[in-house]
Amino acid sequence: MEVYERINILLKDKNLTKREFAKRLRDLEPKLNSTGETPTEKTIYKYLNGNISIKIELIPYIAEALQISEQELFTRDNKSRKRFFQNLMKTATQEEIEILENKFNLKYNETSLVKEPNNGYKKDSSLENELIELLPFAPKPLLKNFVTKLKEIKEFNETI
Repeated sequence: MEVYERINILLKDKNLTKREFAKRLRDLEPKLNSTGETPTEKTIYKYLNGNISIKIELIPYIAEALQISEQELFTRDNKSRKRFFQNLMKTATQEEIEILENKFNLKYNETSLVKEPNNGYKKDSSLENELIELLPFAPKPLLKNFVTKLKEIKEFNETI
């Protein structure tokens, strides 16, 4: 799949017209290395139609206009996304970790994600006991969602 095809898929997914995208991109004022100018709306349409190749210096601006990472312009398959995410997590900043916390409603603390040599993950036993005591009062849909979310967190921790 060509990059322009991927951009068009993303535009469709985000319910953006080519005109809206072109405006967003031009508002960021990217400068082409060859001319030092911002591409015209007509040139952006040619990029989106595959008539001319997208210049590499536009990639960060295109990603920003679409509100995605640059990587998402090049890959869509789960294996590549997982590898990208694993590499990103190795060097994640505190700000990026906070974004993940908000996304997954996680309480991050460094020790909870670090494996102990012989004990598995560090645990707060009083919190676990409280949770176990309250489980009989939880409705089944909540329990199913809880189990699903815990499995996701377990998978996430195993990839770090």
